[in-house]
Amino acid sequence: MIAFDDIALGYAVMDRDHADSLELWEAAKAAPAGALAAPFAAFANHLREHFAREEALMTEKGFFALHCHSGEHARVLEGIASVEAELAGGGEERARRYLRHQFPDWFHNHLATMDRVTAAFLANAP
Repeated sequence: MIAFDDIALGYAVMDRDHADSLELWEAAKAAPAGALAAPFAAFANHLREHFAREEALMTEKGFFALHCHSGEHARVLEGIASVEAELAGGGEERARRYLRHQFPDWFHNHLATMDRVTAAFLANAP
């Protein structure tokens, strides 16, 4: 389990989005067999909105690593779209593996690296 205290970066907009991401991730992970599509869609839609907010902030403040960070977001969203396509066809196994393994591993790494640097930059930007 990922705890909020482990992900707080001290930049309110990002911290709120990360907390919401965890809540939706937990809900999707807990979905019973045959009922994953809707909670996964809510999780995926939130990630799209979350990344868009983050990228808008980085653009507005002139973040030096915008293209690298937004490229990582694009890569994740591409994978999410692929999982959603399989879910639409009734296949849940890949989505469940993504939720159990890929997302938490990626999330920890992304927060510890790109998001930590981004939050510090944004907190000190005029």
